[in-house]
Amino acid sequence: MTIDISHAVHALLNARRSGTQVAPPFELSDRSAVYAIQDGVAAATGPVAGWKVGARTPTAEPNPAPLLAGALVPSPARFDGKAMHMIGVEIEISFHIARDIAARDTPVSYDEALSVVGDAFVGMEVVDTRLANFQKLDPEWLLADNQMNHALVVGGAIQNWKALDWANLRVTLDIDGQTIVDQKGGLGAVDPVRPLAWMIDHAVRLRGGLRVGQAITTGSWTGLRYFPPGTHARGTFVGLGSVEAQF
Repeated sequence: MTIDISHAVHALLNARRSGTQVAPPFELSDRSAVYAIQDGVAAATGPVAGWKVGARTPTAEPNPAPLLAGALVPSPARFDGKAMHMIGVEIEISFHIARDIAARDTPVSYDEALSVVGDAFVGMEVVDTRLANFQKLDPEWLLADNQMNHALVVGGAIQNWKALDWANLRVTLDIDGQTIVDQKGGLGAVDPVRPLAWMIDHAVRLRGGLRVGQAITTGSWTGLRYFPPGTHARGTFVGLGSVEAQF
């Protein structure tokens, strides 16, 4: 079967612009096609604001997706929840890129990757989807749709992040003033620095490099949770910082 990347890109762009969800136009089984769709959407919407990356376990292969132009929003953020197909919230540890690193063919070592990272910050990924019946779709299509990213809210800066005991960080999620998550740990990868370094290498070798000011967010500590319009969400890494948004 022939895969028409341009058709998929056009469908996703039209869904973003019209606010109308679309059904995937064909089956996806090739990860390179997923990346090509991501890149096509990003090329049509402006320079990417950064990347999201997640891994289900400490050893699993991470999944990357662009944060499109305009996706970084300062906390406290406000969104039109009624205009969204769904309101998904994830509390994450995110990082700013502090130095350009140009595209190249050779791998980026772990130490070099960390050398281009500035501060960490408490992030809130806001999730929505351009795809109809997303619960029944092949996960590759969700990844092609930038893993359902809508925005990344930039919360409190975290200093000295290299010294943190990641597995024992305490994270909370408050919804309309009520605490619904209060736990230690929760990130599938456990240590967010491994997917961070993987993402930097991937972006440099395969996705055009990285620029100062871009952000990389490294997966949910609280799980993906859905809420109705009117919700106020606040996520906190206790003793480190917080992030909040109104929908």
